[in-house]
Amino acid sequence: PFAMPSSEGIEAILSEGGVETVYRETYTADTTNFDSIANAVKNRKPDLVVIGSQFEDGIGMMRALRKVNFTPDWLYQSNAPSFGDQYADGIGVENTEGVFYAVSHSQEATTPGNEEFVAKYQEMFGGETVPEDAADAYATGQVLQATVEANKTVERQDQLKLADWLRENDVETILGTLTWDETGAPTGEFLIGQWQDGKAEIVLPEDAATTDKIIEGYKPGG
Repeated sequence: PFAMPSSEGIEAILSEGGVETVYRETYTADTTNFDSIANAVKNRKPDLVVIGSQFEDGIGMMRALRKVNFTPDWLYQSNAPSFGDQYADGIGVENTEGVFYAVSHSQEATTPGNEEFVAKYQEMFGGETVPEDAADAYATGQVLQATVEANKTVERQDQLKLADWLRENDVETILGTLTWDETGAPTGEFLIGQWQDGKAEIVLPEDAATTDKIIEGYKPGG
């Protein structure tokens, strides 16, 4: 259910483009067995599968699709593919080729302060991949810092003043320039990633891409 807004948004865009939805299923957050869903997906023979998931269920769903021996022509999955090596280890790196996903942060981005952030994270915690959640948390701190410094207050009675300032100003972060609409909702778009040759790459937008190649379709096994 947490990922429903993402999958529903994708469905709406695809529908406008003439793509028909042949199957949709929402499972409870504590679901651990995805065999029946995978079989139902296989029976509908979709060209494209969109999986709205977190990490554990994302891994479970991918394993279930492999178990029932179904490979869609195209595959998009939220959240899980952004976990880098953990994702590759969970489903087998040979099964990642061509998987699309959305992500808010690229550790190769040239945004102000990102190189320093990545280096410090790896110094403190090790590993090759910086988790998206860590970058999001850091950017949140940057937003708070910019707001407080601009208004020179952290008082409770000034919270509406701080909120109003955010609606009217941009903030530079390691995620890029962040803005908010009149309701306080963030504006902008996520980065689009794709697994290529055992590595998570950014493919869109072009000015943030880490590769100039986009693999056509989902190609597990290489």
